[in-house]
Amino acid sequence: MKRITIATAIFVLSTAALELAFRHLAHATFFWHKLPAFDFVYGVLGCGLIVFGSKWVGHKFVQRDVNYYDDRPDQRDQLDH
Repeated sequence: MKRITIATAIFVLSTAALELAFRHLAHATFFWHKLPAFDFVYGVLGCGLIVFGSKWVGHKFVQRDVNYYDDRPDQRDQLDH
């Protein structure tokens, strides 16, 4: 786990450094595009929101209980015969 954390930190820091090195301020339309690493942070937070939001939706609405099919009375009758 420690190795994964270190690798993730190195990846995040290196991509943030690349984003800072190659940003184009001449084409910035809004003031927040001139903020250092704004696009990087916005992208990371957006992806995190998509991942954790979809996990929440999956657990809340899609995933069923372990005994979902065992609790149905029509299936219990078929198993007894």
